[in-house]
Amino acid sequence: MKKGDIVSALFLIGLGIFIIQQALQLDYINEYGPGPGFLPIWIGIGFLALSSWLMITSLLLRRTKQGVEDGTWGQTGRALGVWVGLAVATALLHRLGFSLSFALLTFFLVLGLDRRPLLTAASVAVGGALGFYLVFSLALGLRLPVGPWGF
Repeated sequence: MKKGDIVSALFLIGLGIFIIQQALQLDYINEYGPGPGFLPIWIGIGFLALSSWLMITSLLLRRTKQGVEDGTWGQTGRALGVWVGLAVATALLHRLGFSLSFALLTFFLVLGLDRRPLLTAASVAVGGALGFYLVFSLALGLRLPVGPWGF
C-alpha cells in the first residue's frame, strides 16, 4: 500500500464529486444535442471511477520490489516530457490544427516516452487523430481548430 496513492485517490474522489455536483446544475442535454453539463458530468464520473480503482488497488494489492522505484529522475523526466509535449501541442493547435497537433503529441508520447516502435507510434497517432475527427467533427458536428491544410 502506498500512502501517496491513497491520498491522491481521496483528493481525486473529492474532485470528481465536486465536478459532478457542479455539472448537475447545468443542462445535460438541450435542443441542439449535448448541453453544457454533458462533458463535465462524464469527466466527474471518470474521475470517480479511476480514482476509486486507484484506491482499491492501493489497498488490496501488495507492491513488489520489481520495477522502477518511485521518485527517480527517470520518472520525473517522463512526467516533465508529457507536460512539455502537451504545452507544445497546445501552442501549435491554431497553427497546425487540432488533428495534426494531436497526432504529433500522440506520436511523441508513444515513440519518445513509451519507447514503442516507429510503426506503432505512427499507427496510434493517425488512428487517434482520425478517431477524434470521426467522433467530434462528423458524428457530433463540432468544429475543431483547423490548420492551413484544412484538417
